[in-house]
Amino acid sequence: MDVGRTALQAAAESGNDGVVKMLLEAGAEVNAPASWCGGRTALQAAAESGNDEVVRILLQVGAEVNAPASEEYGRSALQAAAERGRCETVELLIRAGADVNQKPGYNAGATALQLAAMGGYVGIAALLIEAGADVNAAAPPENGRTALEAAAEHGRISMVEMLLAAGVETTGAGRAQYLRAIEFANKGSHRVVANLLQAHGNTGGGGMDR
Repeated sequence: MDVGRTALQAAAESGNDGVVKMLLEAGAEVNAPASWCGGRTALQAAAESGNDEVVRILLQVGAEVNAPASEEYGRSALQAAAERGRCETVELLIRAGADVNQKPGYNAGATALQLAAMGGYVGIAALLIEAGADVNAAAPPENGRTALEAAAEHGRISMVEMLLAAGVETTGAGRAQYLRAIEFANKGSHRVVANLLQAHGNTGGGGMDR
């Protein structure tokens, strides 16, 4: 899929800090918007690839840390780093003021925590939660999952344990996501995860029907 990129966006993705510096010195627009379908700003591209030196360079010259994700398959810089398991990049972006609850792109979007949960990146999830990430953020409308649903669907038992310990809702308003999480775990043959969730309900945490 050709998403269309500026020279700076391409250089940022490749991690070539020398070319990035040259382009910036030549007047490249650091905050040129991402194309609407799967595009990345220069900072988003660098974050996704884990090119921390390029991330630092771009931030130093005014890259917008919270530039919105493109509508189709987009990721903010923090979302991109979380999805790829880039722990050091996530730390760097949080220190730079990244919004841990930034709105996802419309189609196939997800919050940073939802993406970390999907990938089973417990260390990143811990950083995000400590920085104020909403463990109960709603699933995006198009093929979305809450953090608990994503972790359960992919069999991430340590992540499920962390989310439960962090107070993810499994009763009241959270009952629906709790039941969906069990359903997704069962569909994926992740019996240990399903059993963990059911045990949580049996102790009063999930309000399971008996």
